[in-house]
Amino acid sequence: MAYGEGLLVVLLCVLWGGYGYILWRWGFFSMGGFQEGDQADFPRLKVSVLIPARNEARTLPRCLESLLSQTYQPDEIWVINDHSEDGTVEVAKAYAQQHPHIRVASLSPGERGKKAALRLGIRCASGEIILTTDADTWHPPYTIEHMIRPFRRPEIQVVGGWIRLSQDGKWLTDFQRIEVAGLLTLTAGSWMRGEPITANGALLAYRRQAFEAVGGWGDAEYHPSGDDDLLVQRISLYFGSQALAFSRAVVETAPVPTFHAFIQQRLRWLSKRHLYPVARTRWGLMVVGLAHLSLILSVIWAPPSILLAWLIIWALQVGIAWRGFYYTQSSPPPWPRWLFALVLYPIYQVYVGILALRRPPFQWKGRTYTASGELIPNLEKPL
Repeated sequence: MAYGEGLLVVLLCVLWGGYGYILWRWGFFSMGGFQEGDQADFPRLKVSVLIPARNEARTLPRCLESLLSQTYQPDEIWVINDHSEDGTVEVAKAYAQQHPHIRVASLSPGERGKKAALRLGIRCASGEIILTTDADTWHPPYTIEHMIRPFRRPEIQVVGGWIRLSQDGKWLTDFQRIEVAGLLTLTAGSWMRGEPITANGALLAYRRQAFEAVGGWGDAEYHPSGDDDLLVQRISLYFGSQALAFSRAVVETAPVPTFHAFIQQRLRWLSKRHLYPVARTRWGLMVVGLAHLSLILSVIWAPPSILLAWLIIWALQVGIAWRGFYYTQSSPPPWPRWLFALVLYPIYQVYVGILALRRPPFQWKGRTYTASGELIPNLEKPL
């Protein structure tokens, strides 16, 4: 083996080994982290559910119906309207007339965006526990109970939960389901190790006093993303790793329907990478991106034998995603979809990474933002 070829093999092993370590460290954890105690030692806490909503008239009824069927009923449910144009407000007010603990608030003309809606909701809410979710979600009956029970321990300041995507049999949906199952498993593992890498605002709960103590989202106040993971990391830094808990709660949401919308969503997620208050997430993103880029390049230049090492990575990825389907009580896609995902995933990671480095604007909820997350005015799309 030539010197240059040997050096390439060493570099690949180091890079792939780092990626494998990330998968192992956060992807495999003890179920003991999910212990939530007995019902007998569960004190009643005042809970306010916040639902930021923009153009969600079609999905909001299913979300509210599921919240009305919870075993642990929240004290109030706030629907915060972000300048909807499709009847979202009328749907929310109709429910509010029938259920007094459902309330509706709307952003003023000078305010817009999810964080502005959440900020208004927190000002209006009276609960000591704030639980955030999205208007296009569906909650199994025990969701809120599982989310609230960890707060029986006074040191717990923030609780995360699981997300599963609805099934429709499409290839793009199954690709998203596999990716999200793996990502949530890594998320749960990182929380249990006291090293939260990300979170999901579709199912997140925190003490109001913790939100106020850390100053909310800090510098990310007006960014369209990060209402979840940036806040969780700030709480972890302020209160320590013992302030985190990851529950068994599950919420279901719809997958992104088109490939274009899927890429736009990922660009929005990546747009906040410079705002993470801890370096582990930024380093993790870099290692993942470089590992998949090197895999693609190694198919062309590396010795064929080195590709066998990637089989370990594939096995870890499959094992982690499979655990995610188990924890979310969701049936995994058929094996042909897994093989499709394993082949496509490196290409998709490199494509999105390169696209993010080019810093194109992205779209969300009919609005266009710069790569840094600043709203571009007068570019809102009609429904």
